Amino acid sequence: AAAEEPMEPQGDAPSASQRPPQLEARFCLSPPEADSAGSGQGAAAATSPRASPIALPATWNLLKAMQFLQDQHHLRNRTAMSTVAREVEEVCVGVSPCIVQALQKVSLENWSLGYVLDVGEMPMLFGAKDGACCTSPGASMDVDTSQGSPRRRSSDELPPRAGRSPGPGTAGRPAKKRRRTQQASGNSPEVPDEVAREMYLQFTAEAPGGSATGPQRLIARCGDNTSVTDAIELLHLLKAQGPSLGVEPGLWVSSKLDRKLRYQLEDPLSVVSGTLPLWATTLPRLCPFLFGLKTRKMLLKYTALGPSFAVHWMQENKVGSFLRRRATVQTELNAQTDPRKIQELSQELSNIEEHVVKSNFWLGTLQSTLVRMTKGEELLQQSDVAMELVLASGNLVEVQFDGETGFGSAVTQSFYVEVAQVLQDRDVNRRVPMWVEDDDSTNSRFLLSRRGLLVRPLVEGPGRDEAVRRFRFLGRLMGQALREGFIVPLPLAEDFFGLVLGEQLGPSCLPRPGGGTAGELLGILADFALELEGEAAPSRSPEELRAWRREQAELMDFRERFLAHDVADVAGEPMSFNQYVSLVGACFLETGLSGAQLCPGGEGIPVTVDNVREFVEQATRFWFDAGISAQVEAFRAGLNDVFPFECLVAFSRSELREMFCGEDRVEWDEQALLGHLHPLGGLTDKSPVYKFLVAELLEMGQADRSRFLDFVSSCPRLPPGGIAKFHVDVFPDSSATKQGFPRSRACANQLYLPPYSSKEELHERLHEAMHCSAGHHEQRVRDQ
Repeated sequence: AAAEEPMEPQGDAPSASQRPPQLEARFCLSPPEADSAGSGQGAAAATSPRASPIALPATWNLLKAMQFLQDQHHLRNRTAMSTVAREVEEVCVGVSPCIVQALQKVSLENWSLGYVLDVGEMPMLFGAKDGACCTSPGASMDVDTSQGSPRRRSSDELPPRAGRSPGPGTAGRPAKKRRRTQQASGNSPEVPDEVAREMYLQFTAEAPGGSATGPQRLIARCGDNTSVTDAIELLHLLKAQGPSLGVEPGLWVSSKLDRKLRYQLEDPLSVVSGTLPLWATTLPRLCPFLFGLKTRKMLLKYTALGPSFAVHWMQENKVGSFLRRRATVQTELNAQTDPRKIQELSQELSNIEEHVVKSNFWLGTLQSTLVRMTKGEELLQQSDVAMELVLASGNLVEVQFDGETGFGSAVTQSFYVEVAQVLQDRDVNRRVPMWVEDDDSTNSRFLLSRRGLLVRPLVEGPGRDEAVRRFRFLGRLMGQALREGFIVPLPLAEDFFGLVLGEQLGPSCLPRPGGGTAGELLGILADFALELEGEAAPSRSPEELRAWRREQAELMDFRERFLAHDVADVAGEPMSFNQYVSLVGACFLETGLSGAQLCPGGEGIPVTVDNVREFVEQATRFWFDAGISAQVEAFRAGLNDVFPFECLVAFSRSELREMFCGEDRVEWDEQALLGHLHPLGGLTDKSPVYKFLVAELLEMGQADRSRFLDFVSSCPRLPPGGIAKFHVDVFPDSSATKQGFPRSRACANQLYLPPYSSKEELHERLHEAMHCSAGHHEQRVRDQ
């Protein structure tokens, strides 16, 4: 892209001694003088010096200061002043001594609110230290942080709310003047969501003296009652036994707690200012099973993504349905020719806009950062640079590809699809090994595994360092997508998110026959070792046990018991364990046959019945600990660059997989299609072409269903929640003939169908359109 460069100051950057100091104002409180405990202490109280001001954290706003006052008033009524002084000191280092249930009126008697000035160095402009702001891969990428991005200039823009004037005029400015130079300190990006990070930092804070602040201690602070802690521990024990007791997961949800949390989140002031009660952000992470998934997602969006996105998602929750209806009405209005219908639609459009603008929940749209990128070999490098630049902006990210005219949410979603496909590419994975290779049974250029992608274990070296950097980028990418409501359709295994949550994986998670993943020998040997341990009699002596194991290794039913994952594999010559490991040459390597050595000299140590247990233990340690810990930690760090990682503790591994990657399978039935395919613009559920479409979608396989989703929404997966969270508006394409192709407007999930006279015509044209314009990538269509 021929992009204009951001404006930069002329001349050399001033040195540290030449730069003027920066003054930062911080709230401080002067506490009241100690109350006399009795008449005998009056003289001492009168002569005691006034307490020094308490400097509050720089990230606190006025509401946080008021809540702090209320906490201290609450404590003064229960404890002695010496205890209060100690707990005030704890607050200053980030540990909250007490939390109230809601922010109420605060008595300011004898308290003085003031400010102090901290003197620091003026931060340098981004790039002033090194003289360059990005590397060569980003030279062809343009990042525009203007308020007038194409998304906000589209027909979906709403008029400003009454009584508010727009900011300084920027419409007539050139793009060069509208761009902003971002600030940074070294390699650490600026963090715009201090309120959210401080709120979630309390969960992992350490108490004075180095003792960890455990969950029970935090829960006890919420109610200041030890019985609360005992109840939480009992619930954990019962939940752990839930599967064995046959208790459905939904039965654990407490409707009262769930409703109370949702009611608490309905207070915009408490949410945006970070003054929610401590239990609201602690209890859902300690006992997520007590709250519904919808409520926990609501908590994530309102508290973990920063104030700007909290307002954004509040607006989406309150007026999002009106905005989507507005887009549909606008499309119908543009295609309408009947004067009476035009008048009706215009009136409806005006009513919707008036309702949204006058709503108490409407403040406006978030600022967008426009990123122009080029498809091809440099897409990953450009994406890495883009994610690093937009981390601290707190803006929506809007992607536009060079050489294509499309823009909007569908193109941005297609960007995440493109990056996911590149990360899944076999050749890319060989250059930077991120994932375990599959068996290549599909002859596809992309890695495909029935179980999902597993992290490739690596030994220390340049290859692992490059993979760690790639996982840091992936964390930032998926965090940014989650923050804005997009998904990254990368088929990751649930075990990956288990590792991200800190779960310990055992031998049962090793690859097994039928999974389509390299390393299936590990699962075979793990099952054999587990059976040996289970059938061994504890009363046998070591010599008798060793002899029994060698007998088991000579049994000729090893193929039937451990190698057959379907009926076809049973047909084969009988084989024992010793014959099998000798035939394949199993030794102490990464997959048992090849890869990194599990121990020094592992390539020369054959697997036998005497050391198979040790082999499985070393393989498990390498695959799920030593070989992948750096990559998983880098992914966590990437997520934490976007929002506090601690907020994800409230979700299970399967829930995280769905939230980040979307639904794994595309499942629908006739009733679901009739409820989520909306005929508009003159079509009804009785129209022949609409019936043809429903019948065709029911007959599609998984691959074609994914292509259809990609065609109408630019994403080959259903959003979290499945078909219930998805819809398509179906319009007649009156301008097309029967020989025309279906077309779509992916930003609004709209499909336009020509007047086909048979299901066969629709089948032929729809499939050709889906295969030739997958993802609406215009460059691909032109290249064909």
